Amino acid sequence: MLKKIILLSLIYSSLNAQTIDLDLNDISVLLPLPPANEWGLLPKADTQAARGVLLPKNLVVEKIPTLLQMVHNESLYPLIYSVGFRIDPCFHEGLTPVKCKTQIRMIWQPLIKRGEQTFTTDVTLHTFYELTELDFKKLINEVKQLKLHASVTTDGTALSINPVLKKEGLRGPYYTQLMSIIYKYIGEENLSRITFMQLFGGETVWFFGGIDIKNNEVTRITIPRINHTIQQFANTQIVFFKGGIAPQPRQSDNFNLVITDSEILTAEANEQEIINATKSAFKFENPHLHNPGTLDCVSCHAAQSVKDWALYKFPELKLMEVSREFIYQSDKNITNTSPLQQTNVMRVFGYFEDQPIAAQRVINESAEVVKFLKANY
Repeated sequence: MLKKIILLSLIYSSLNAQTIDLDLNDISVLLPLPPANEWGLLPKADTQAARGVLLPKNLVVEKIPTLLQMVHNESLYPLIYSVGFRIDPCFHEGLTPVKCKTQIRMIWQPLIKRGEQTFTTDVTLHTFYELTELDFKKLINEVKQLKLHASVTTDGTALSINPVLKKEGLRGPYYTQLMSIIYKYIGEENLSRITFMQLFGGETVWFFGGIDIKNNEVTRITIPRINHTIQQFANTQIVFFKGGIAPQPRQSDNFNLVITDSEILTAEANEQEIINATKSAFKFENPHLHNPGTLDCVSCHAAQSVKDWALYKFPELKLMEVSREFIYQSDKNITNTSPLQQTNVMRVFGYFEDQPIAAQRVINESAEVVKFLKANY
């Protein structure tokens, strides 16, 4: 009799989970920044999960280049915490049809204290953990079950700090249960990739790159469109662009001219270049047109700031109208509520100092994940 009750309970739970639809904040989860005395509540680089340590120190120290100018990675490692994660049922790269990779991706930033307030440094590590199809189905089922009992809804909310976690904090039951689910499926054993963003030049120069990990062997990732393993972005300003990309993408879709020195551009002299750059930015934000295998790092990370700058600076060019065919559309709430519109914000998901950032590219990708999950899970 007891076995029958348990079986019926499991069947009911499974059917119940199937009726729950996940939304953007359920699959791209930005954690609230805790006060300085509660950092220990966040996932830490050396946190031990079911499949091993989350971010092995030897990889950070020996395989990742210096992340922050004048600070050795070994000294930085104890300050690296996860500020969020993303669930992806179909990660793929390039134009050729490939089998979807089911993944969990963790976002890491070093934390600093100012009094009792927490701030982040503008460097990043992303860790990619590959799951089997069976484990991914279990993961989605568990996340759906957890959503059933959440204290506030996530449905229809714009992507930012997870609404349940914003209400309950990191000591609430939702966070405890959510991380116990995530920790079951990640660790060194299924860590397949680490990407990074370094910060140099008095916080005016960023470098991007990454490594793939397979059978304990590490290889540098070749960045699409530039055929190099490192790409640099420089910008000495915060309200316009002055710097550039190296190496620059040479494809027709680019905004190289804008990033080099946007202050000298005028609607009269540079109308077509500004239109082309804005169209490119909208294309780069659209997951129907680009994925991580077709887009270089800087073009992805700078797309929103280039687009926002152009829309603000040149309203007379009606850039939204002329770019309309390239703008991503969704029936989900893809409103961007990130508070900063500075040209030196290269972050796509995480925090700039203490401000939550979700770039339009991540918002759009999250909407596509929600759509895929609804159709397939």
